[in-house]
Amino acid sequence: MYTHLLVRGGELFLKGKNYVLFEQRLKRNISTLTKIELKKITSLRGRFILPFSENHHLLKRVFGLVSYSPTIRVEAKMKTILSCAVTLLNEKKGTFKVDAKRSDKRFPIQSPEVSRQLGQFIENNTALSFQRENPDFILHVEINNDGAYLFLETIPCFGGLPTGSEGPVFLLVEDETSILAGLLMMKRGISIIPIGFREEDISLLQRFSPSTLILRVIDDFSDLERLSRKGTNILVTGETFETLNSMTTSLLILRPLVAFDSETIKEKILQYQHA
Repeated sequence: MYTHLLVRGGELFLKGKNYVLFEQRLKRNISTLTKIELKKITSLRGRFILPFSENHHLLKRVFGLVSYSPTIRVEAKMKTILSCAVTLLNEKKGTFKVDAKRSDKRFPIQSPEVSRQLGQFIENNTALSFQRENPDFILHVEINNDGAYLFLETIPCFGGLPTGSEGPVFLLVEDETSILAGLLMMKRGISIIPIGFREEDISLLQRFSPSTLILRVIDDFSDLERLSRKGTNILVTGETFETLNSMTTSLLILRPLVAFDSETIKEKILQYQHA
């Protein structure tokens, strides 16, 4: 039934003149992690429009996105919008309300009137009844330059900035906690270079990374010092206040989890594992 995915970016608006570069990076990351062709991803008023995919849950793994909605796109004509709304809600029972937004001012009907007409039509042609507060369903309608988008749900993502727009840094991979530290850095747009003193499972990191990650096993920090001459001089660790250790290295050490307690760490790891 759905035709498109309406995808919402997060902090891109903070980047001012660099907005276009961040937008392009985010589009490439979406394409890489969802396997949707780049040429099929379009930008529209702070949104990205993608063809519908049954694997839309993969969008949750794209840092820089705040949410998305499976949607039906139709021609921006009131008669067509009314018909689509009934199709979308025809088998639903309970209560509803309508939230209409008209960003294309060429559309002749203002948002409140669109909501009113839709609400009346839905009540007359489905088993649903209108309820302003806490309805069972909210029909969202966005009228943009290229059509009207109708959807019922907004699925949250992790937000942040597109991975690869900043960085890189070394990530010392030792356990699940350090994996979380890496994910939080990737969420801030930073590219990571995983290193470790033994082989570790970095599959969770790879799940969220638009580039291929290879764990580099080192013997000691002198190996890392040599690596740093060819790349970055920043090392990220998964240390918390309780596990804080001194490290003999000239690299700048970042500890993004230093203020986290164990319960918060477990909760966040589970969130990423389930995405």
